Amino acid sequence: MHSRRLLPNLGQWSSRTGPLYRRLADALRAAISRGELPVATRLPPERALAQQLGLSRTTVVMAYDVLRADAVLESRQGSGTWVREAPEPNQWVANGTLEPKRDTVVRGLTIGRGQVVDFTCGCLPPLPGVVEAAVAQLPADLPELTRDHGYTALGILPLRRAIARHFERSGLPTSENQLLVTNGAQQALGLLAALFLERNSGALIESPTYLGAMDALNAAGAHLVPVPVGPSGARVDALHSLAHRGLGRMAYLTPTFHNPTGSVMPEGERREVARIATDTRLPIIEDNTLSDIALEEQTPRPIAAFAARAPIITIGSMSKLFWAGLRVGWIRAPEALIVRLASLKVATDLGTSVLSQLVASRLLDRAEEVREQRRQQVLERRDALTAALREKLPSWSWQVPTGGLSLWARVPHGDTRAYAQEAQQQGVAFLAGPMTSPDEGHADHLRLVFVHEPAMVREGVDRLARAWRRYAPARSRPRTIDVMV
Repeated sequence: MHSRRLLPNLGQWSSRTGPLYRRLADALRAAISRGELPVATRLPPERALAQQLGLSRTTVVMAYDVLRADAVLESRQGSGTWVREAPEPNQWVANGTLEPKRDTVVRGLTIGRGQVVDFTCGCLPPLPGVVEAAVAQLPADLPELTRDHGYTALGILPLRRAIARHFERSGLPTSENQLLVTNGAQQALGLLAALFLERNSGALIESPTYLGAMDALNAAGAHLVPVPVGPSGARVDALHSLAHRGLGRMAYLTPTFHNPTGSVMPEGERREVARIATDTRLPIIEDNTLSDIALEEQTPRPIAAFAARAPIITIGSMSKLFWAGLRVGWIRAPEALIVRLASLKVATDLGTSVLSQLVASRLLDRAEEVREQRRQQVLERRDALTAALREKLPSWSWQVPTGGLSLWARVPHGDTRAYAQEAQQQGVAFLAGPMTSPDEGHADHLRLVFVHEPAMVREGVDRLARAWRRYAPARSRPRTIDVMV
């Protein structure tokens, strides 16, 4: 099909919200679903369609790649890109977009990657024997708790008390009445977005940021307003300006071991964020999910510790320190807000699994011991990644993170979205910078997680280097590198 003939089938695709490549992919998917692009239709080459639409070729490549990953399109060697099948109707949500948007990560979680070295998902396996020991204690805990129906909207009391102690150890006094147990931090974000946001309302969010946060806010219909991130985390001056101009109904921040940059917001700036929340009454969601993965330094107290009466909501999870498979997270907030959130949670799932909560309550009491084991494990893997990058990809630059699970690397030239396509051909996956950005920025950056054993980390970097050698010669001259660590 010639690109000019395709245009009428796309409708007003560019007027939708979201990244350009996503808007284009959704428009193509809709045309296929309507039968306007039948099975076995050959689509225009990426370059031709890009010229017709006034886009970069990379945008079209990424749109096609999304549809190929969902088995809607297929590429045939030497023959172009073809419509493979129409999407099933039940794949669609009400606003005509496909969720979630984290295709790269979701494919690894749902269908696996085979022999691909996956640098996209920051998921650690449980430490040997730790979860098993907590599960072995279940028979002693169950008789008391199994006397009733087991629906606990707030969460079982032993776990909420354990979470309160966990917060107190971090310097944030907390009572069990300030806590709601959730099915992981992702549900916590979803509940908060549902509470604070309406369709097309503004949500302040860091750029770059955690993909799951963008998913949750997009699912609530929010308009994402980017807050730039610097070496010390979210830029407080930008947050102050946006908050005082009333551009957001809530803000989402990761002040400790920021995902993906690894930055840590200093105490002085945390105090300023607390003042912003106090003065503007802007609800600020403080994501502390990664705060337990400290590698080289003690972390400052949570932002909520600096303003007890401010609308600061802190979320956390068992997933990084212990095991993501437990699917246990939490929200710490003022008691009145917890009651409202509990009502939303009841409408969603009636409560988190009691068995998982029991295991979590036992595990949290071992947090200090497990934290040191994790530190040694993750430190070895981080150092393996940085050493391999220095050897194999010396033109890249980065700051060595002092905690968390991700490294934010800058490439000397090119666009990491296009480079990601080459990397996939070499059997390695990562997150291109624009995938982590509400404004599609950071095309010269990529995120690599260091969760694999050192041998796999080195193999992954070998593949990255092979892909870079194939990709780099066709790109522009290198940019000036500011810092190499």
